[in-house]
Amino acid sequence: MMSPQRPKLGVLQRLALWAHDHYRAVFVGFGILLLVALALASRLRFDTDVLNLLPRKDPVINAYMDTLRDFGTFDYLMITVRLPEGATVAPYESFVDRLGERLEVIEQVSSVDYRIGEPIELVESFFPYALLFLDQAGRAALTERLSDEGIERRVQDLKRLLTTPQALAMKDLVKIDPFGIAQIVTGGLTARRGGLAIDWSSGYFLSKDRQVLLLLVKPNKAPQNIAFDRELVAATQMAIDSTLAEWEEIAGTDGPPTPTVRSGGPYVTALIDAAAIQGDMTVNMVSSMALVLLLFLIAFRRLGPLTYAFVPLAAGLVLTFGFSAIAFGTLSTATSGTAALLIGLGIDFIIVSYGRFVEERNAGAGFETALAKTMGTSGRAVVVGAVTTAATFYAFTFTDFRGLRQMGVLTGTGILLCMAAVLLLLPAMLAWSEDHSRRRRRAPRLYLHSFGSERVIALCMRHPRLVLAIGLLVTVGAATQLHRLSFEDNWRSMRPAGNEGVEVEHEVAESFDSDFDFMMLVLEGEEIEPLLERTAEVSRKAQALVDSGVMNGVSSVTSFVPPPSAQREALEWLKAGRDDGRLDMQRIRATFSQALVALNRRVEPFGRGLDLLERALAADQPVRVEDFGGNRQVRQLLDRALLPVESGWKSVVYLYPPAEVYRRQAPQEVRDLAEEMGEDVMLTGANLVNERMRKRVRRDAWVAALLGTFIVGLLLWLDFRSLRAAILALMPLAVGVIWMLGGMVLLGIAMNFMNIFVTTMIIGIGVDYGLHMVHRYYEVRKTTVGRIYDGLRRTGNAIVVAALSTMVGFGSMSLSQYPGLRTTGYVAILGAALTAVVAITLLPAYLSLRVQRRLGEFPPASTADPVATTSTGS
Repeated sequence: MMSPQRPKLGVLQRLALWAHDHYRAVFVGFGILLLVALALASRLRFDTDVLNLLPRKDPVINAYMDTLRDFGTFDYLMITVRLPEGATVAPYESFVDRLGERLEVIEQVSSVDYRIGEPIELVESFFPYALLFLDQAGRAALTERLSDEGIERRVQDLKRLLTTPQALAMKDLVKIDPFGIAQIVTGGLTARRGGLAIDWSSGYFLSKDRQVLLLLVKPNKAPQNIAFDRELVAATQMAIDSTLAEWEEIAGTDGPPTPTVRSGGPYVTALIDAAAIQGDMTVNMVSSMALVLLLFLIAFRRLGPLTYAFVPLAAGLVLTFGFSAIAFGTLSTATSGTAALLIGLGIDFIIVSYGRFVEERNAGAGFETALAKTMGTSGRAVVVGAVTTAATFYAFTFTDFRGLRQMGVLTGTGILLCMAAVLLLLPAMLAWSEDHSRRRRRAPRLYLHSFGSERVIALCMRHPRLVLAIGLLVTVGAATQLHRLSFEDNWRSMRPAGNEGVEVEHEVAESFDSDFDFMMLVLEGEEIEPLLERTAEVSRKAQALVDSGVMNGVSSVTSFVPPPSAQREALEWLKAGRDDGRLDMQRIRATFSQALVALNRRVEPFGRGLDLLERALAADQPVRVEDFGGNRQVRQLLDRALLPVESGWKSVVYLYPPAEVYRRQAPQEVRDLAEEMGEDVMLTGANLVNERMRKRVRRDAWVAALLGTFIVGLLLWLDFRSLRAAILALMPLAVGVIWMLGGMVLLGIAMNFMNIFVTTMIIGIGVDYGLHMVHRYYEVRKTTVGRIYDGLRRTGNAIVVAALSTMVGFGSMSLSQYPGLRTTGYVAILGAALTAVVAITLLPAYLSLRVQRRLGEFPPASTADPVATTSTGS
């Protein structure tokens, strides 16, 4: 098979002929590489946590991530128990108790929150310190209530309260708190839950319309651990099913209907999203491959070329995902469309290379001559095109978004791996085919479909001025519409519809007027007492936002532990009250007893409550955080607001907005508060992170586009060694992008966080079309007019087939379950189609003018068959 003598060849030509001569070694080598890559790719994991895609150089985002790290994730598995219309609550609360007990023993669960605990137990825990929470107005109100006249009025109020329908439920609470001081405690707990409606007679998380009970399951791992999510959700569903099966035992044989129980929140959302990502990747890969191969079959009208397309593409994809397992180990949502990208881009290399090989064989060249000529001309353009395309994706490495960096590195490297597979496997496979054909003594019939492109190119070259004038009008028209291009910056609009996890979150938000999208004011200090004072100051200022209706609730450590200065004032007031008789417990007991006897009521049921009040009035020491260590529920509440850290202590003031409000950005009043509080108070939260991301995405998209354009322009200049040639190659890209953006306005497609980066992708995709056309022009420009026009038309054939394959490859992304990825597919199809249209219309028209001016000749009226050219050969 070796040729006895070969002329001096370039690197790509020598590589192709080596692969031709040693095709069995090439097959074996790639086989080994693919087995290793498959083994590595099987270990890939999928990460659906959007937090892992965030930039890490932004103070607001860092504060948010650090707070999550220090205080633990704020994510819950939410379980809603919806009551039938008109049903009484009691049996469903018993159902929640039993379900809660089952959930608490699940291995993946650290705690279950569905009631604030026994109200009596909580009141007894807090009551001895309750009076230390009182401010000046509260102390004055309590002094008046504990006066003789106030006690007599309170007893009258108790008589009316105990005769209401709610008396049975409230009786135990009234007994231990006859003066209503527990409201101080419940206010702090209510704020902690951000406005969750609580049935205080029993302490369950019950919606305001008394139709939904809520359980908040706190898992012991983060939701991005998909294997953990799967085990958690399965165990939770088993507990739900088991408890539902016992409904008759819980409610009785004649009880009300069973409740509707749903699970949701980040853990369910992540699990469903992971399945969607895997499904999207499979659909993208299979549909892209199938449609591209179908297109290849139509274009070349032989089953043989399908192998030339499938094997290098499949090899490139497997090597890419093997590389991703080594480089990353975990793939994010940003990389779920990588397979479609690589198929759409990689097929271009095969079409251009094999198309040129078919052209040379049809012109009568021998096998080795055609292969060498192909690699010496189109092969060089393929390498330059692959490098420029990879460079535009590598431009994403300069963004702060980790997911986009991963996508850029993965796709850029994948393009280079696909190029390497084409440069080695295509010559080897052609050699195998040639060897096989010789043995059978039958040469295959070669064919390349033009899809009408030759007629279009011929028409444009015959009427260049008219075509350029029309192109100018279209370009100006599209440019005038660019100001109408909108930007959809709502992240939720890019999620798939019908996700059970998201739907349950919406149900909780609507039913409880709280969606857990709180903001945080984060403070740090070396000593705990100054930090508590500072936290109290911030909390007081934030409470004004609640009073004005901007926020629903405020919670901090000072909801449970008053600042030292406030406690000192309260202790001085208590001592003075005991000394002057205003807070004398002996007088209070006597007056309360007399008032009860006067109404024929017994004093004994209130004995425990009077003892608790006596302890509260006798307080002479401040309460400390560690004093609540014996109460597990209170300790959990405190650990969410105050923790020791390496530098001392960290405190968080939680701001709870109304449900479905301020999701996209913080209200100005909150920003003003943070600015007023000073640099030691950092405002952060999911909505502020989203706002920062929107700004950074737009900035990074511009940076990536400009950087990609610069790199591509530089590479083209180095390739052509001519600024004019580089500009000519870039012309289809520049005009095509303007047409693409104008087309988006016409079709009503808005920019979003995903498809905004398609502009950078189109730089890598669209530049190849101009590159191939200009390369062919410079290859034949010194020949006859007929050969110049014929060469441009032949190259146009390959460009059209390559563009169609790219559109088909990206078209699979339009089948994605994610609206953001769907629009990415739409925009990529537009960009690939329109840049190709410019490359086979306006660019040939301009080149035709140059030929006419230089040679003074018009293109011939016709050349070879404008539809296709066929011959025999490998």
